[in-house]
Amino acid sequence: MTDRFSKMQQQFLCCYPVNKMSWSSVKLPMEWDEQKALIAATCGHQLNERYPVRTSYQEAFIKRLMQLLKDHEELHDDLFSSLCIQKDNNHGKDYAYKHYLLLQPDAHITLRESISFVNEGTTGLCTWEAALALADYLLQHSDVVKGKNIVELGAGTGLIGILLKLPALGLDAGQILLTDGSASCVQLMRENVTLNFPTAPKEAKPQCEQLRWDEVKDFPWHQYAKTDLLLAADVIYDDSQFDALIGALDHLYTSRGNCLEMLLASTVRNVDTLHKFMEQLTVHEYKVTPCANVSACASHFCRDHTAAVQIISIKR
Repeated sequence: MTDRFSKMQQQFLCCYPVNKMSWSSVKLPMEWDEQKALIAATCGHQLNERYPVRTSYQEAFIKRLMQLLKDHEELHDDLFSSLCIQKDNNHGKDYAYKHYLLLQPDAHITLRESISFVNEGTTGLCTWEAALALADYLLQHSDVVKGKNIVELGAGTGLIGILLKLPALGLDAGQILLTDGSASCVQLMRENVTLNFPTAPKEAKPQCEQLRWDEVKDFPWHQYAKTDLLLAADVIYDDSQFDALIGALDHLYTSRGNCLEMLLASTVRNVDTLHKFMEQLTVHEYKVTPCANVSACASHFCRDHTAAVQIISIKR
């Protein structure tokens, strides 16, 4: 029974859109014990009970399920009690949790995220599609990160850095430094790192620091291992930041004798904006190589594969 609803469980815990969930696994009519099992796998999951996903999402999920079961003579009491709990809790909260269950046993990431796309003057307090795509790519190409000291720019909620250090995944990455220009993002990253590595020693978990791209020369790089790989996801949607980002890359590549690679994932929202950034990379003598996205059937994450995400390797 649990295996039957495993996909819906994975989708529910990461707040995958309710209308796109695997409702085909709900075979009608649905017996009493099947209804109970589905609620236990989703709303009643221990991760959701301890760190609940946003109440509006849970309410939408339960209402959709009740709509499917509208012709049933009996609905399990857990359906009504779950709905009542969500209505009672449905008051103003700026943050909730998402849980990313991965394919490996016992491998999951729990993130506290903003329930709004823009909060506290930044878009970095929630996880974006490009970060999931890049995380998928790194899982499929683990040789890229093995033994590497990695810096992520614009790390947001910290998903990728946390993924790279999860013991259950055995990716064997070196030192992970997560950076963001927003103090709010850095604070959130630190909370999420603590959430996922509650007892780990410092060297076994990602480090988090504030880094403004236009102040990259003033950052205390001597306190960290020499960077081998740069990562970034969804950081080039605003062309007003291009000069600062290119300036930061110039400094980092030069300091490593150009023996550095960057993997950049971008959701293709505006082709002209993306093209403008690529032109700037060419002017600054960077070599860009496209990387293949992970197919939907091989993905470790429940994500919208219809969204165009471009992953590129940048070398010099």
